[in-house]
Amino acid sequence: MLPAEAHRVFEEIKGDIINGTYCQGEPLAEIPLSKKFGVNRARIHQVLAELEKMALVEKVPAKGAFVKVITSKDLQEIFELKEAIDGMATRLAARRRHDGELARMIALFEEARRSFSETDFERKIQIGYQLHQFILKSCDNARIVNTIKPLEFQIMRIWKTGIHFPERINKAFTEHIDILMAIKEKDEERAESRMKFHMSSAFKDYISLLTRR
Repeated sequence: MLPAEAHRVFEEIKGDIINGTYCQGEPLAEIPLSKKFGVNRARIHQVLAELEKMALVEKVPAKGAFVKVITSKDLQEIFELKEAIDGMATRLAARRRHDGELARMIALFEEARRSFSETDFERKIQIGYQLHQFILKSCDNARIVNTIKPLEFQIMRIWKTGIHFPERINKAFTEHIDILMAIKEKDEERAESRMKFHMSSAFKDYISLLTRR
């Protein structure tokens, strides 16, 4: 566990990487960071080591630490795993979901449909994240959760790049509603199918975005 002062720095740098404040491939030099955050280089070294474990930072021998570049191979591997694991999680969520939590999620999306505009991209990303968390909780399978958890911040980083792809965010919002309705109707097969379609569609769009950038 990181000391308190290092944890503060860790959270801030992690957030900046996920939100794109630090660009892909940007150097993370220890001396400037230690001056910026008012901690010694040893603390910065600890922080960067933790971020490396989360695949947010990459250390290059004799060159230093850099914000990890998301490659097409990274996207392929993450989305292939998400399609398989999230598909099964959604099937189980349709079988095991709790009515009270489901009702709250439906109410959240109904309010979003009424109040969100076409350009409420950040809010749509957040509500999508909440749906995925609801599915992981509702599937009631710790091994599924533990398989996905190490990828959580890499996935959040990918979702955040969607800000540059408004069509993807709006498509995802519609796809999320389809998934939620299948869970509501306890249609396990359709719930799994819609989640797999959602992941496949997202992969194609993010690969397209990566190629364009």
